[in-house]
Amino acid sequence: MIVNARMYSVTPAAAEGWKRLLPEAVRRAGLTAEIVDYPAPARLEGLWARSDLLAVFMCGWPFAQRRFPVRPVAAPVTEEAAREGIPGHYRTLFMVPTSSTARCLEETFGGRLAYTNPESHSGYNAVRYHLSAYINETRKTLYRTLVGPLITPRRVVETLAAGEADVGPLDSYAWSLLCRYEPELTCHVRILTRSVPAPMPLLVASDTVNPQAIAALQTALLTLNTERDATLLRPLGLRGFITPSADAWQVVCDREEIAFSRGYATLR
Repeated sequence: MIVNARMYSVTPAAAEGWKRLLPEAVRRAGLTAEIVDYPAPARLEGLWARSDLLAVFMCGWPFAQRRFPVRPVAAPVTEEAAREGIPGHYRTLFMVPTSSTARCLEETFGGRLAYTNPESHSGYNAVRYHLSAYINETRKTLYRTLVGPLITPRRVVETLAAGEADVGPLDSYAWSLLCRYEPELTCHVRILTRSVPAPMPLLVASDTVNPQAIAALQTALLTLNTERDATLLRPLGLRGFITPSADAWQVVCDREEIAFSRGYATLR
């Protein structure tokens, strides 16, 4: 079985943090697993289709769509979400270069919109839902150019910082990790506005994994909340983990349908 945190290995330091935390949870669960690297630009769908997943991060949108035969294990509780009172959730941040004069999202219309990939919630589906509220009979197109697929949140930041796009989405947890470890990069962009919360990407296991093994791993993750676990959690900006109901992510599919009903099926 394998563990992988590619989605939130946004810096080398963050990647190392996950390579400490996940194997320790596996060890406490009395299980064994291999750490597998799966760097971008390899498509995450190839990873999610494997049959030997024990603890691998998956975007909540394909999980809600049941595109892959997996079971939920746990979702992280970030420090930011805990402070906001929405544990297990995150937001899509609409970012602009620090040099941008835009004061609201409408002031970016007509410009260049970056995105990660059409299979991502934070990098596409959440963007579509948020922007669909601005579509009407006289305004059916919001941007003159799409920039992407950029695949990773980091590439969105780099593209904005280089002046190659005017606005782009960022997973708020990925942003917090980038700010923690690479302020020399994040200082070149700023948050313009935020989306409504959505359930966090989650750790999943293949549905071929013994349910008792999944339960043991869940317990190990849920109990990573003592003071002695701070060395595992704090470097990743986490308070711990929770196990939401499996249908908690249905809301992201609902938002897709709302965007379609508003006549905004694709970013434009």
